[in-house]
Amino acid sequence: MPRRLLLHAPGKSAAAGGPGTGSQVLGLVSLMRVESATENLGGLAMLNALSTALFAVALRLASEVTEPPAGLLALAANPRLVPALTALFNEPAHAWTLPELAQRCTMSRATFIRHFQERLGRSASDLLTDIRMTVAANALKTSEMSTGAVAELAGYQSEAAFHRAFKYQMGITPAQWRRTHARPAELRLGTSS
Repeated sequence: MPRRLLLHAPGKSAAAGGPGTGSQVLGLVSLMRVESATENLGGLAMLNALSTALFAVALRLASEVTEPPAGLLALAANPRLVPALTALFNEPAHAWTLPELAQRCTMSRATFIRHFQERLGRSASDLLTDIRMTVAANALKTSEMSTGAVAELAGYQSEAAFHRAFKYQMGITPAQWRRTHARPAELRLGTSS
């Protein structure tokens, strides 16, 4: 994703003639403010869901501009590359190969590599590693899974290979990550005192 994304949301939808994305953003932000100001049951779940919705609206707005920004948004805006992007995000543990991804996009391997690199500025394997590390980091932070189970979840056959990749990508070992980023048990279980 770009480091900074500035989007302008129209107040009315030109296509539908009804409330536009600007109204949706205002409504979501208003609901988020209400939920964050009070301690209602399920408030954290509501904030998480509203944040997801806000993110989706921002992606929709970004995809509607004539020249989408570079990175994942540019990749997602290219309908020929969406099947590969979807596969990587939906099944990060799968041992994806370039020929498989190219075939999903009905492209030759060389064409796929070129288009992917032009849109993202990185290779498909670099993106897959990022996705896997995000999956692993979240599992380490929010669960009690063993490091071996996290490695398998992230698509690594060997725990040692996972350790090397995680340390290279994140700068610390999985155990160090867990110690510094783990949520308290009561938050992981959804209870509070």
